[in-house]
Amino acid sequence: MKTGKALYLELAGIAAAVFAALLCGFIVILLTSKEPLSAISALVMDPLANSFNIGTILNKAVPLMLTGLAISVVFQAGVFSMGAEGQLYVGGFLGSLAAVYVPGLPVWVHLPLILACAVLGGALFGAIPGALKAYWNADEIVTTLMLNFIAILTTSYLVNNVFKDPESGGYARMPYIDPGLLLGKIVPGFSAHAGLLVALGAVAVVYMLLYHTSIGYELRLVGKNPQFAKYGGIATPRVIVLSIVISGALAGLAGIVEILGIHSTYKDNFSAGLGFDGIIIALLARNHPIGVLAASLFYAYLQVGAQTMQVGSDMPREVAVIIQVLLVLFVSSQAIFAYIKQKFVSGQKAVG
Repeated sequence: MKTGKALYLELAGIAAAVFAALLCGFIVILLTSKEPLSAISALVMDPLANSFNIGTILNKAVPLMLTGLAISVVFQAGVFSMGAEGQLYVGGFLGSLAAVYVPGLPVWVHLPLILACAVLGGALFGAIPGALKAYWNADEIVTTLMLNFIAILTTSYLVNNVFKDPESGGYARMPYIDPGLLLGKIVPGFSAHAGLLVALGAVAVVYMLLYHTSIGYELRLVGKNPQFAKYGGIATPRVIVLSIVISGALAGLAGIVEILGIHSTYKDNFSAGLGFDGIIIALLARNHPIGVLAASLFYAYLQVGAQTMQVGSDMPREVAVIIQVLLVLFVSSQAIFAYIKQKFVSGQKAVG
């Protein structure tokens, strides 16, 4: 547990990284735009200008929360899994199969079945690199990145051939999901869908899991000091596998929630890098579930700001991408220095 002073310093460091990234973005706008004030206003103010934009921010934040949680769990365990993108595709695909090809069930049975299939698909796909890491010491970065390609390309083949809707023409997608199974709007007339409630529930569950259960304690201890955890009787291979399984379950949930809330069908390349965006969210949040909530909203705010800036000024949305990249660099550099400092202190204690 961090002391109050350490926590405030860490929050101040994150705030400074955010401010520096925004400042660099504003400088780029000032140097390149013919109407810089309008561009900055469109980026900063327009996302909150109306209920539709606010609802769009919330919708974009939903999958980011879930993938951010997925990455945070494995990072807390000291496992550097990059597999959320592939797990998201597998979960979304299996959940969509359950939605389209299991007819005749009442909604109160069918919808939980869809979510369960997505969660199970992501979890099982995550178990593969987890077992490789835990029992054969395979590099999880390599295995998860390779498995991402397997998941994306395999599901792409299936949706382009085996499960393609005959009425979709040249568009690679499954048949549309029954409207009664989709995640409707939270409030009539407001664009945010009910997936937001799922994401908020996931934040609460992961927080309780990490900080109020023995599983969470073991997971965090293995991440901080695997040798001490092993000496204390914790089965570190089991914890490593479990961390990636939980991560995969959350990523799979992100996939099906995005489909049920936004797309209404499984379509090829529906993710647009949501699993990799989860890495950014986890870094910005310092792997804390509450931080994931805040980071997801901020990142979604930037994404919507990029769209409003492109529409309302002469600046392209890629300027927001520059801000996002700088944000990753600044935040990750903080994490790297903290990691080096921790290893140095641990080494000094060991020598002493």
